[in-house]
Amino acid sequence: MGVIANSIPTLIQSEQDMTTEFNVDPHILYPTSPYCQSTGTIDNVRDGDTFEIEAAMRFETRASIKVIDGVLELGQPILADVYKPLGRCVYLVDRTLYALFGQRLKAYFAYHDIPLIVLEYRAWEEDKNLRTVQRILEDFRRLGVGRNEPVLVMGGGVIADIGGLACAMYNRYPPYVMLCTSIVSGIDAGPSPRTCCDAGNHKNLYGAYQAPVLTLTDRTFFATLPTGCLRHGVAEILKMAIMRDFELFVLLEEHGTELIRTKFATVGRADDKAFINVCNRIISLSLLRYIEAEYVNLFETHQMRPHAYGHTWSPGFELPTGLLHGHAVSIGMAFGATLAHRVDWIDSQQRDRIIRLCGLLELATHHPVLDDTEMIWRCQQSMIQKRGGHLCAPLPMNAIGWDGYLNEVPKNLLGETLALHQKIGTGLPRGGAQGNRMKLLFN
Repeated sequence: MGVIANSIPTLIQSEQDMTTEFNVDPHILYPTSPYCQSTGTIDNVRDGDTFEIEAAMRFETRASIKVIDGVLELGQPILADVYKPLGRCVYLVDRTLYALFGQRLKAYFAYHDIPLIVLEYRAWEEDKNLRTVQRILEDFRRLGVGRNEPVLVMGGGVIADIGGLACAMYNRYPPYVMLCTSIVSGIDAGPSPRTCCDAGNHKNLYGAYQAPVLTLTDRTFFATLPTGCLRHGVAEILKMAIMRDFELFVLLEEHGTELIRTKFATVGRADDKAFINVCNRIISLSLLRYIEAEYVNLFETHQMRPHAYGHTWSPGFELPTGLLHGHAVSIGMAFGATLAHRVDWIDSQQRDRIIRLCGLLELATHHPVLDDTEMIWRCQQSMIQKRGGHLCAPLPMNAIGWDGYLNEVPKNLLGETLALHQKIGTGLPRGGAQGNRMKLLFN
């Protein structure tokens, strides 16, 4: 039994009393967190030989995604507005990024008179496991992180995945803010509700669903990225271009090499406003297409997911080959283009245009692992299991910028297409195997 505030001096017997007798939304009266709400209905009750209840439950969460330059400028209030009312900021950060930006973060929060509690972790791909998640959970417990207190997570794709997973697991769903410092986190892993970690040789085998309540993508952080990380991040932009946005595809054809050379206009062209606008246009279009697909399917309740292009076979060979994620995905995208042509979904010019753009961006399109049909078949079987009994491989269909989903790839078709794809690679520089030299050095 609880007591409402003095303005309603009446004892409340149940939630039903609150919502009917007083017409008060319990989420307004006693919210656990201001960022999410849940509702439900009892659809049917049967009291006969057995007692049965049929019910439906609904969950709603609010999320904001912003492309903004200069997040850590002292006069920028966006982070201060979140943490000033809470009286502190619990800050979870990739150790490498803390060495680069830690002083700026401390200066920002000191300027706004907000205590900053730093939790730094190494965040290489090999650290993306339950052991690291457990360490984060123990630190949350030690600090008494509240269920209404957004943790600030800062870094690239690995820290986004494991930090988000820890938030999803700790004390049932505390919120978090994602400050993205890489392309992978800025347009994909950062705003993603799919938090996860690896297990064995399997990518993202363990996970939970929780989107950050606020995602901030600031391209000025890209200035510190190694060129290899820029390339493998651009692969995540390319997948959305191929599947959902032809304008974005053309922008990558026209500006892709310059994006990488200038690190999204942060090196060499930092005062070129026209090119800065192009860079932000590319980031914004990629984010829009990603969010359009991801946020209407929050819990992956169906598998028509265009952002999974390039991710059907690659999760099974990425870790064993030591490829950076973006190169593994680009190999999957290039093979997907060959397969889409093989089943008459796109013509040879469209196939070659996709593979050519991968090469222009210096992303891998081929790899010796594709000679192993048995392994790729096992990757396919594992993905069918993960996707609820469906292959549902996203592929370009009819034209670049339009998505389709292929649900059956027999073993003989898979083997023939792999052989055809590898043959195409013999005519490309280095056999299309740029990624063969890219190891797990950076997230």
